Amino acid sequence: MIHVLVRATVEDLQRWKSIFEENAPLRKNAGSMGVHVYSKAGDPNEVMILGEYADKEKAMQMFQSQEFREAAARAGVKGPPEVTFLDEVVKLPA
Repeated sequence: MIHVLVRATVEDLQRWKSIFEENAPLRKNAGSMGVHVYSKAGDPNEVMILGEYADKEKAMQMFQSQEFREAAARAGVKGPPEVTFLDEVVKLPA
């Protein structure tokens, strides 16, 4: 399992959200186990997506795919999104 943090600036949060939700099959086919979506306080067009994927290679292939780039463009993502693959170091209770 791998976590992926994606940071992007979008033209319009609601438009982006609609296209993002439509592309759930793309994420699922890449092994997505779910995502959390956040926007920056004070700047709703700055979004961060924290996703959990079953397989790093499949996730990497999705983020490099033409289908992903086209979906991002349709959703109004400004410039290439920043994609970071994360290794969990420790998980602590509250």
